[in-house]
This record gives sequence, C-alpha cells and structure tokens, in this order.
Amino acid sequence: MSKLGVRLLIPIIFMAVTPLLAVESEQRVRSSILLRLPGFVHWPKSSDFNDTNTAYRLCIFRDRDYFNFIREYLGEKTVRGLPIEFKFTRDLEELTQCHIAYVGDVSSREIKTILSKGLLSQTIFVGSSEESAASGLHIRLYVSEKKKFDIEVNQAAFNKSKTELTVQFLKHASKVYSGDDNPGSS
Repeated sequence: MSKLGVRLLIPIIFMAVTPLLAVESEQRVRSSILLRLPGFVHWPKSSDFNDTNTAYRLCIFRDRDYFNFIREYLGEKTVRGLPIEFKFTRDLEELTQCHIAYVGDVSSREIKTILSKGLLSQTIFVGSSEESAASGLHIRLYVSEKKKFDIEVNQAAFNKSKTELTVQFLKHASKVYSGDDNPGSS
C-alpha cells in the first residue's frame, strides 16, 4: 500500500474506533462510580450491608452488554475485601435482592412501577434517563451536554430507603432534589 493510502486509512480507522473508545470510557467511569458508591452511603442498621461478611450485590437491569462489561471490568475488585456479586435481570422486582441497581435508560413507566411497588426501600436505584432522579429514583448518573459525567440526587428516595449519602458524594451532584420539588417525592 502506498504512503498516501496509509495516510488516508489511518484517519478512517481512528474515526471508526473513537466512538467505541468513548462508549468504553463512559462504561469505565460509570463502573468505577458504582464500585465506590456503597462507601458513600450511610446504610440503615437493618441493612445486611452493615455485616462486614456481606458482599456488595450490584444488579444491572436489562442491559446485557453493560452487565458483561462491568463484570469483566470489576471482576477482580473487592468491596471491604469481599468480591462483588453481580446480577443481571430483566425483572424489576428481582432488583430488591441487591444493594445497588443500575437501571440505565429506564422509562417513566418503569420508574412508576419501581415507586408503586415500594422497591426504593430495599435497593438504591441508579438510572441514566433524563427523568431518573427527578421522577423519584435515588441517583441519575449520566454524560452531560458538556461531555462530562454528571450526577443528580433525589433526597426523598434516600429518605424512603432510610439511607443517606455522605457530603463527599453530594458535593459532586449538579442537582439535588429535596423531595418537595419533584413528582416522585410523594
């Protein structure tokens, strides 16, 4: 192949790979936040997470590709010296078996189901859809228009689960819903 052909081929390959790298980078950052999140939560006395022999149970809802990625990426990591227990499910009610559930781009209908079935009281829900935290889930974790990770927090959801985020985590949130300013707070 001529030098001109190589010079033309390299930008084409780079343009094709760049979106894949961006997605993988986003998944790495999201996974790292989900790995560290339990350490930023004050768990209620009734939570089995207070038992130092209980592994961190992290669920991924409906996104098999992300589940495979996070399991591979965090597979050797530990929380409090114990391996992470990963669970994939397509059933919202199975998420109550987890400490934290990443539900991704969850629909408003699914958020209403989570709220109406009282699932917030047992599991911390993290979503990425625009209405996640505003409609009543604990945390919205997403990439903003500025191409950086952003966090929104719903205090009413944490109150329902009798959990509380540390100030260190809250100071990174771009928006904190108090419970009085969102439809999911009832």
